[in-house]
Amino acid sequence: MSEATLTKLSLAFIGLIGISAVALFGGWMPAGASDDHEVAKVLRQEGTILPLSELLTRKELDGTRVIEAELEYEHGRAVYELELLHDNGRVYERYYDATTGKPLGD
Repeated sequence: MSEATLTKLSLAFIGLIGISAVALFGGWMPAGASDDHEVAKVLRQEGTILPLSELLTRKELDGTRVIEAELEYEHGRAVYELELLHDNGRVYERYYDATTGKPLGD
């Protein structure tokens, strides 16, 4: 392999390491991944959806711990998907209409 080819490969490798470092340490995220909380914030401010904090104060959620909460779109409507740990150790999911707060089933 010629010295010019080795130099080009070395520069390409250094460039790849640089890009990887920026992606890893620079807070880069795939397109759309960092927008979710902003979309939820705008929808809450518009009054389109209930705040998640309001939903989590419901009596039916007593005795549970929220493991994960997501705002999703199911069949054209905003839905909160909650993954819950019950005090008996069972993990289950509950779905709520994000606009009305109405339970949608397990």
